[in-house]
Amino acid sequence: MKTEKQSHKLTKNSPTKIYHLLLAVLPLALLTCQETLQICRDPNTGDLSLCFDYVCSNGTPDPRFESLVPNAIRCISCNEGYTLENEACRLSRYVCLNGTPSSLRDATADGISRCVSCGHPLFFALMGTSGEIGTTCRTVAEVGGGVRIGMVASQFGVSENAPSGLAAIGETLYMVGFDNDVLYTLNIDPTDGTADGTAIQVGSTATGFGVSESSPYALEAIDDTLYMVGWDQTVLYTLNTTTGGATLVSDASVDEFGVGERQPTGLAAIGSTLYMIGQIQDALYTINIDSTDMTPDGMAYQVGSATQFDGVGEGNPRGLAAIGNTLYMGGGSNDVLFTLDTTTGRITQVGSVDPGYGVGERAPTGLAAIGSTLYIVGADNDFLYALRYQ
Repeated sequence: MKTEKQSHKLTKNSPTKIYHLLLAVLPLALLTCQETLQICRDPNTGDLSLCFDYVCSNGTPDPRFESLVPNAIRCISCNEGYTLENEACRLSRYVCLNGTPSSLRDATADGISRCVSCGHPLFFALMGTSGEIGTTCRTVAEVGGGVRIGMVASQFGVSENAPSGLAAIGETLYMVGFDNDVLYTLNIDPTDGTADGTAIQVGSTATGFGVSESSPYALEAIDDTLYMVGWDQTVLYTLNTTTGGATLVSDASVDEFGVGERQPTGLAAIGSTLYMIGQIQDALYTINIDSTDMTPDGMAYQVGSATQFDGVGEGNPRGLAAIGNTLYMGGGSNDVLFTLDTTTGRITQVGSVDPGYGVGERAPTGLAAIGSTLYIVGADNDFLYALRYQ
């Protein structure tokens, strides 16, 4: 299965990685003309460079400056979301995480002033007109798009270049990956001194989870039980969240989930019902986990009769998660977010963001939800993101 494992990373002709660091917007270069920046000043020499015939579309102009450079007006105050630097309005650097506005900087992560009043990683507290920390929550992500969580280096700080499954138990986010073949937790707590998005191995079980599963793919939790499927063994396991070891759930008679699906790519649960998707059959399934009935454990049953999820050409489904009674799915052919109908197996695109989820992630792999927050990882950028789904 190692050939297939490599194809997980190289299935699509991905462009050069584009890192959209939405949580760390750098100030615009002072002497570089941008579409939203009309006048530039060199802070060292004071030299002025007129970019357009007008200035301060993002702030309040100072007409006295017009006498120095024809048609050039400097800013004396800025609109929400901008701060005043050297008479030019520049995009503020901000992030909002759970609580009360604060001007304190997080020296352990990205040095960005943090507001903790918005309560969701997709939303931000914009700066006020004089650069003070604002209290109005906004989002920069389009519906179907995402923002990066934390500033940890690529590959989650553990050289995991092929992340795959994501799942959550309570507030704890778990991940597996093709490179290292172990179970991780992903840090999403901005207050604990560890950079958000960092992976920490669970237990010390040798690679392969103790069952020679070297191509783990999908994770999901029902209550406190963590389930996993992979491409080497094509059966269902539970994972011990202390040791990282796996225990077989599927009956011995069940191989490839009884439906010839040897590349499962997503697990999700609504209540006690476990759903699965895979990229061989391109369909939605339920998986039996009731050991008290007469049906083999680990057996899959197709939901509806849709082909490639109703003919939309999504032949590379990647990642599955549930929020309430709604199933969300990532697509590796279209690189957009979908909802999945649990009766027909058909998908509907969420939003109209360009392919890549707004962050250049062209190889999505894992989805998971904690409360109303939807997370995604992918094998192009190897970062953790939050996705806007409504």
